[in-house]
Amino acid sequence: MVKRVILSKKAEIDLERIIDFNNNRNKSDTYSKKLFSLLIKRLNLLTKQPLSGLETVTENVLLLVWDDYYIFYTIEDTTLIVSSIYHQKENISR
Repeated sequence: MVKRVILSKKAEIDLERIIDFNNNRNKSDTYSKKLFSLLIKRLNLLTKQPLSGLETVTENVLLLVWDDYYIFYTIEDTTLIVSSIYHQKENISR
C-alpha cells in the first residue's frame, strides 16, 4: 500500500498546462477545479491499488488511463511518484 503521492516537477507543469488550456477554452475555471478535484480523488484511490496501472515499455513505469488522460507513474517503497500527465489527444511522442 502506498502512503503518499508526489507529483514530479514535470507532472506539475503538465497539470498547469492542462488547467490553463481548459481555462482558456472554457473562459472559466469551473471545469478545471472539478478536474483537479477528481484527479486528487483518483490518485487517492490509486494509493489503495497502486499496481492497477498498465505496464509500459519503460521499466518500472506504470500507466493509468483515467477519463481522457494518461497518468504515468512509478512506485518507490511506499511512495507513488506521478511522472507525467497527458490528455489522450496530445502528441506525447515529442
